[in-house]
Amino acid sequence: MRKLIYILLIGVFIACSEEETLTPMEVKNWYVITPTENMDEVDDMIYRLYEKYDLAIFYKDTIGMEDRGWKDENGDPKFYYEVLRLDYDMTEIANIQTKITFNKVDVTNPESKAAMMPLLKLLNEKLLAWIDGVDVFIPAILIVQDMEKGTKPMYVYRGFGVLGFALNGYEQSNPDSLFQRAFLHEICYGALQDSLSSFQSVVTKAFENTSASPAIAKECWGVNYETFVPSYVDRLSKVNNMQSYYDMKVLYMGKKEEALAQLERDDLTETERKKWESEVNLANNVIAAMDKQLDSYDEYKAYVEQNCPENFGLLALATYKSDGKTYYNVPTAENDFAAYLDAVLDYDKEEFMKKYEAYPYVQARYTLMEYVLQDAGFDLERIRADIK
Repeated sequence: MRKLIYILLIGVFIACSEEETLTPMEVKNWYVITPTENMDEVDDMIYRLYEKYDLAIFYKDTIGMEDRGWKDENGDPKFYYEVLRLDYDMTEIANIQTKITFNKVDVTNPESKAAMMPLLKLLNEKLLAWIDGVDVFIPAILIVQDMEKGTKPMYVYRGFGVLGFALNGYEQSNPDSLFQRAFLHEICYGALQDSLSSFQSVVTKAFENTSASPAIAKECWGVNYETFVPSYVDRLSKVNNMQSYYDMKVLYMGKKEEALAQLERDDLTETERKKWESEVNLANNVIAAMDKQLDSYDEYKAYVEQNCPENFGLLALATYKSDGKTYYNVPTAENDFAAYLDAVLDYDKEEFMKKYEAYPYVQARYTLMEYVLQDAGFDLERIRADIK
């Protein structure tokens, strides 16, 4: 059924008389695809998708104009242009870290325009089919050649009233998988916000059991992990560095065991006996040296294991480097959501529960993610079968 968008504009109204009334104003629905004669394969496909899914797809950001009776300073007509926005910042000064920039698709010749066909087919056969009848709303789609958020390449992005797709995703390895997962991440996180409180509270409540205040725990997303686990980076680094010493110790313990077994033989020559005695002495020296290096290893390892992200319900931490050091943050709420969404798509429940049997918070959040997606109407079995 075709969508008709009517908006009653209720603004600040200064009455000159009590008898003046507000009149509802019909606002044009710009998200309409109208067929034309002799459409090429791209425009024909876009129209067929519009008919099938009731969703408009555009490859130009300016999608129409109308005369609203406006005049410029010279009294000449000033037309209104409807422009699709990928950037949320409506001001002239945009944050350079969050500003969305993009280049339009080249439609100057049939060959370059036809580059949209693989994406249109993917939308038809999988992406839009996955959300058909699901409690997810996409006002319109804008296909661009490429887009960036700050300096980060984006291939699917939920913008201001429009979902953007960047064709240069096809220059990446396994582009269909890239588009499929990015599409689900973008549409699901925004659409399911009202259903994620229990899913997110598992983490915030777990952080409340640390020395951090409940107020800080509730705002944990994107925060430095050491806010909740002091000295985590130092002890993790020491454990990682000590691991090579531990491996060396285990190796020479094995060599020592072998040498001692050889020395039990009655048929050894004097030369062979001296060789194996030398192996025992070498092993003892290496093991003693490694033990010195491994001072506090068990303590540090126990601390890291007790305070690993999985024990707080997180699948992983966000890392970044600065001044030659590695730092760890709690992932943003959106990235945490994406990690669990991928987990639900990549693992069946039995397999996941076995992998994380030592982490009840992780198991609980996987179950909650499954429930949220199924409650919204997603056919997880179909998506799992379709997704690459």
